[in-house]
Amino acid sequence: MKIISSLTAILLAVALTACSDTPGETKLKQLLQQQYDARYDGLMDINNVKKLNGWSDSDKHYTAEVAYNIAFKKSFAAFMNEQTEQPGNPLEKMVTGMSAGMLKLQYGDFKAGDKYQVKQQTLTLRMTENGWMLTN
Repeated sequence: MKIISSLTAILLAVALTACSDTPGETKLKQLLQQQYDARYDGLMDINNVKKLNGWSDSDKHYTAEVAYNIAFKKSFAAFMNEQTEQPGNPLEKMVTGMSAGMLKLQYGDFKAGDKYQVKQQTLTLRMTENGWMLTN
């Protein structure tokens, strides 16, 4: 009987630990990839995500310091050509051009296959009904 009580206590502790789960490297990679895909429509692959540190101010907020690599799937020139060929009014095209200009300022005139290393970035996450989501 004592063994069953001990086993029940251990299972309960494991279950409670799983409920307070913090996002791991796999989840952080997934969230970063989604963020970059939303901004740059499949231009980059995120890989080698390493969680450097993490802390929680509450059950619904989590902050993680991460390092990761970006691998470009196509060149800046090819990406720009795709962007300028998309339909839209002149204002939308201007916004697209400005966004691409900022991309070039940040990463330079990259080619397909080039890699960029992010040495440290702080991510802020919020727990939602659908799990952890980036807030920045």
